[in-house]
Amino acid sequence: MTATRSALPLENTSPGRHPGVRPDAPTGRGGFRRLVAGVAALAIAGTLAACSSSSGSTPPATSSSTSSATLPTVVGALGSAPTITLPKTAPPSAFSATVLHQGGGATVARGQLVIANYVAEIWNSGKVFDSSWKAGYPDGFPLVSGAFPAFVDGLVGKKIGSRVLLVVPPAQGFGSTGQTQLGITGTDTLVFVVDITAAYPGTAAATGKPTGSSTGLAKVTVGTKGVPAVTIPTGAKPPTTLTKTVLLAGSGPVVTKGQLLVVQYVGVNWNTGKVFDSSWSRSMPATFPIGVGQVIPGWDKTLVGVRVGSRVMLTIPPVDGYGTTGNSQAGISGTDTLVFVIDVLGAY
Repeated sequence: MTATRSALPLENTSPGRHPGVRPDAPTGRGGFRRLVAGVAALAIAGTLAACSSSSGSTPPATSSSTSSATLPTVVGALGSAPTITLPKTAPPSAFSATVLHQGGGATVARGQLVIANYVAEIWNSGKVFDSSWKAGYPDGFPLVSGAFPAFVDGLVGKKIGSRVLLVVPPAQGFGSTGQTQLGITGTDTLVFVVDITAAYPGTAAATGKPTGSSTGLAKVTVGTKGVPAVTIPTGAKPPTTLTKTVLLAGSGPVVTKGQLLVVQYVGVNWNTGKVFDSSWSRSMPATFPIGVGQVIPGWDKTLVGVRVGSRVMLTIPPVDGYGTTGNSQAGISGTDTLVFVIDVLGAY
């Protein structure tokens, strides 16, 4: 669970970092989320070709496999932090996923990115080891083979808008080694209450209307499967100031500071014309909190205020990117200007 996320060159080597993140930025995220995000990134990198199939993965659990008398009691309104009361009995040995509230949205599919709020406890101690409600925003979890098993097995097949109770023995959690960072032993059963907010396929893209905007900077065309392609003008010098061009104008809510964004993106080095990172190539949208110093300044300064559904092109000089040190993982020097095309899919 502590392996580096080498598949994402823009990221710091610590698990759980996000595309565009500053190397010196604190994550501001729970330990569970950092660990699960790290594993998910490695799973995406290793099983990209298999993301659309169920090969090599346990079939999703659709209902509880234990008596309701052995399950925790959950109270609290949907959309707010629940309270979990654990039975004074030994935990069941089998994994279970019980729908406490049936949502009315689309069915979550394998290979998607699910956005969810959750609270997580250890059965034996009753310790809450993470909560998105405490953090103030939900999080994104790729449902791919090799990612956190309990979420893949328990959330695939459920409907958006549902509240799901997961009882997770070690085999579907952190295994026999446990997770010392979270105080979880190799024999601990875990309990999650998960509110499914949204889900995005790997092909998700901006839905806005073309604006006809042209800045005379990089040229953006739509390539195969709707993926944007960026062409740097031959011989052109990069701009010295941060620029934002709205290519597709979305009609969704305005992004506000502190929200969790869901985006697709491609990043190109102006000086080389080469793509150095792309969520499109992984067939999985990315998530990160915006406007709070978690990502490079060029993203924080421009994405707050954009409407969901928009496609924007950002031209980012070093001062608003990775500074004079650059980012060696991505082959970015301290003098490189960056061009990003970002599809804003959701804000939570």
